Amino acid sequence: MADTDNFDLDSFDFGEFDSLDTGVNIKRQPVLTPDVSNIVTSLKKRAMIVIFIIDISGSMKGARIGAVNDAVRNVLPELKKREKSNTSAEIRIAIMEFSNDAHWRTLLPEPVSTFQYRDITDVYGGTNYGKAFEKLNEKLSADQFMNSTAGAYTPLIVFMTDGKPSDMGLYREYLDELKRNKWFRYSTRVGIAIEDGALSEDCKRVLTEFTDNEKNVFEAKNTAVLVRQIKLVTLTGVDSVTHQGSVQNQHAPSEPVRVKIRSFPSVPVQGNSESVNAPAPTVAQTSNPTLPIGEIDWDSDFNF
Repeated sequence: MADTDNFDLDSFDFGEFDSLDTGVNIKRQPVLTPDVSNIVTSLKKRAMIVIFIIDISGSMKGARIGAVNDAVRNVLPELKKREKSNTSAEIRIAIMEFSNDAHWRTLLPEPVSTFQYRDITDVYGGTNYGKAFEKLNEKLSADQFMNSTAGAYTPLIVFMTDGKPSDMGLYREYLDELKRNKWFRYSTRVGIAIEDGALSEDCKRVLTEFTDNEKNVFEAKNTAVLVRQIKLVTLTGVDSVTHQGSVQNQHAPSEPVRVKIRSFPSVPVQGNSESVNAPAPTVAQTSNPTLPIGEIDWDSDFNF
């Protein structure tokens, strides 16, 4: 990321002086006063937006939606710690619910420092992925969620569902449109298939289409695993974008640089015999390793 703590002194004209040995006729050129607006902008943190897309269909009733609530609520203090220790990123939270339709619980991404999570209690209806893809596409633009005066890191999107699409014949049209969105193409995306979804090949196949990486699709075969996975993929994803995106990408590659969340070997969850493939705290870049990832030039890459 750009070094916001040190200004480039070479960019300022401090004037020219004759030798002081003469004692007279010191020639001065006017000194350019730095533009205050530029200094203020350089001190601002870039937005790092974490988007949770949560299935609230009828089958999520009970322990499943309770586990999602627990996980999101418990990950927030960890995200606050990461923001305090990061001099370049302001973490913001956005949450979408979807069932027969989809809607945002957050009208705009909210700073994690002040965000108050409200438990989801109302679950109903089907699992229309297409509606979620449509609503996500509407907000991933420079005049909507990605609107930040200091620029933005590419978003982290965590999609959670316990079943295959109810709109199996329709979702692909919305997903194809979403994949034409540049912010989406450059995002880090994770899919979590919950319980019945973990047993559904259709569910896991569509989540793979969404993430473009089958290794970024995780199976939560019970709610204890679900809580752990949501926390780990969220923290790993934030770290991968803000830490690995240390060099500003002035010229986006023709194809997005993909980020892969690696997994630890299965380890048992305390109090439960089930195992979880927990993502590692580091990421692997699956294309040209010399290209920066995570941070995109605001003007040249996403001016639309």
